[in-house]
Amino acid sequence: MDAMDELYYALHALRSEKKSLDPEYLNDVKGLSKKMMEGLSKTTGKYLHNLNNKKKPSKQALKKMIDAVPSSLCYKNEKGQLPVQRAVWGHSSIPYIPLLAIEGVRHNVGGADKRGGLLVEDPFDDHRQNVLQLLGSMQVPSNPEPYDMACLNVIKELKESNLFLKQDIQDNNLLVLSCYTTSPLRFDYIAQMDPEGLKQHRYVGQPLIHAEIIGSDTTEYLQLFLATALKHHPHDIGLIFQTNDEGKTAFECALNKFGKDATFGAIEKCIPLDGAGQLPILHRVVEHARQYSNEFGKRYPSAMFLRDNNRRVLYQADLASGNRTFGQDSMFFLGMRDDQVREIDPGTDLYPFMVAASGETSDLSAVYFLLRRCMTITVY
Repeated sequence: MDAMDELYYALHALRSEKKSLDPEYLNDVKGLSKKMMEGLSKTTGKYLHNLNNKKKPSKQALKKMIDAVPSSLCYKNEKGQLPVQRAVWGHSSIPYIPLLAIEGVRHNVGGADKRGGLLVEDPFDDHRQNVLQLLGSMQVPSNPEPYDMACLNVIKELKESNLFLKQDIQDNNLLVLSCYTTSPLRFDYIAQMDPEGLKQHRYVGQPLIHAEIIGSDTTEYLQLFLATALKHHPHDIGLIFQTNDEGKTAFECALNKFGKDATFGAIEKCIPLDGAGQLPILHRVVEHARQYSNEFGKRYPSAMFLRDNNRRVLYQADLASGNRTFGQDSMFFLGMRDDQVREIDPGTDLYPFMVAASGETSDLSAVYFLLRRCMTITVY
């Protein structure tokens, strides 16, 4: 019989006779038991902080340890971290995070609404991020792929346990943070959970694609964001033409920061040259970056035959953009065929002269020219 067995039998025997024991002796035993539990809690807490350096215990064994000493979940190391926070920083300890969080919820670790410590700011992290944010953004340059996969698996487990919610993505800026890892696994998964967040969420007051451009000295973040956004927003060309509050598109901001060659290089890696498939990239170009129509046109000539999500062909999208005036672009209007002048715009159910008249930049010369041609063709 070892010391643990001896202690167990001794305490069990004393407990069964507790009512008949001398009160003074009982108080002494209680005091010793309290000190022992404090020491056991500290020892178990240290063990939970050291999971990355230990021979990996089974999750079943770890759960029994926690059940025996639940206060160990609240033990803080010299850096002020809880065990669930410390686990993020080690490749071998990451898989234990769901168990630590689930047990933490049961024992109110971190306080109310902190999900067992998942939402407690980590004092060791320079940016004071919580566990969910660290799971989304942590990276190990020396071993990126296994670490990335380990974090992704934990995120999936937490989601299945309702400890990682869709709302957390916006509340904790997880889309932009996971994109900063420059590894697609976590970013793709989080984007799949909230694809509209790619378009609607903001970071430091900027649309996410703009934030990625601002936060990098290379096109690495932009390329990762664009590759994922193309899967969810193909007709918006991966949000490359999304505007910020100043009315500047992400494409324009990228050009200003990275230059033309690097920006087009990033776009081409996500959309291979003339491999636009069903992406109406030229439709968006004439709407948002017409001065670069030639640059895009020579790269993606087959896109001119596509229709966009409004069923418009390229000339209809160009006219509907409101960027054409008769004074500056007369050849655009003069070059329209008779069938084009009579064709109803599928996005608005209007004739071309009506489309030209309906925009904020309505050009009377263009309206008059198209109306006269339409009437002439109809009479003929």
